[in-house]
Amino acid sequence: MSSHEEHGHILPEAEYKAGVKDVGKWIIILGIVTVVEVLFAIAWMEWLKLPKRPLNIILILMSLFKAVSIMAVFMHVKHEKKGFILTIAIPFLFLIWAIIAFLWEGNCWRHYQELINYF
Repeated sequence: MSSHEEHGHILPEAEYKAGVKDVGKWIIILGIVTVVEVLFAIAWMEWLKLPKRPLNIILILMSLFKAVSIMAVFMHVKHEKKGFILTIAIPFLFLIWAIIAFLWEGNCWRHYQELINYF
């Protein structure tokens, strides 16, 4: 009995090994993206001293890439049917939209408070 059968997985050996290799590849990719994010942010803020907004957009995009990759690979969503993927993706997009909307609204509210406090 192979090691994957001991844990209740019944897959052909080649398919199991391909899955393990794919997961290992994605762990390395996500680790590299995370290290690049951290180094990029440090370089941006400490050495380049550029405005934060472009940095925030880049970091958000990299984080979204990681979130989608985790959902696809580790939650096995990439192997599902298109309809099921959409039932996961559409609420996820609404969540992203809601976060952006709340941040935008909070920023406007902060500016209004600064104006009120100014007078």
